[in-house]
Amino acid sequence: MSNNKSIRITVASCLLIVSMVAGLFVYSTIAPKELTAEEYKQIGFYKLVRTRQINNFELIEGDSKFSNNDLVGAWDVLFLGFASCPDMCPMTMKKMAMANSNLSEEASSKVNFRMISVDPDRDTPKKMQEYAEAFNPSFTGITGDIEVIYKLATDLTLPFVPVVGSDTSNYDMDHSMNLAVIDPNGNYFGFFKSPHTPEKMAEVLESIVAFN
Repeated sequence: MSNNKSIRITVASCLLIVSMVAGLFVYSTIAPKELTAEEYKQIGFYKLVRTRQINNFELIEGDSKFSNNDLVGAWDVLFLGFASCPDMCPMTMKKMAMANSNLSEEASSKVNFRMISVDPDRDTPKKMQEYAEAFNPSFTGITGDIEVIYKLATDLTLPFVPVVGSDTSNYDMDHSMNLAVIDPNGNYFGFFKSPHTPEKMAEVLESIVAFN
């Protein structure tokens, strides 16, 4: 083999190696990556170290029963609020709707947004469904027995102060503004801490849907 041919082969091999290294670098730079636990926290999401099983429950969604089984098969974002809330609840629901609109089509198809009433004395199944759908037709509204809702809220670390049998219909309620995230196995995965930013919520959801 002549020296010139040997040099050409050596140069070609070097160029191939450089090209491969450059390609790997570019891929590692632009390829999507799961956010780290610290990155999640910086944008307001707290991922549990281990997912937590939710105790069995049965509530009402429209004309149907709603239970643990309905949380299996997709990601769920749960907000516990009430339809008579004058400001924070509609603001949170609007931000959930904006987060949903910021999701890719693929991620959006794998995430459900649901509102569970902490005020079943006033929030009938029909009222809750109409309220949730007013923010997005795909959103669902859920209500039921106050004791069941309270136990579920405890499981999700979303505390509220129940109001039962009030003498007046014009009362306010204290409740958490955080949002619980349930994984496709129906387990408590983590939560969004208030205040919420739709773009950041969408970024988190894209990450957890893609990598978990």
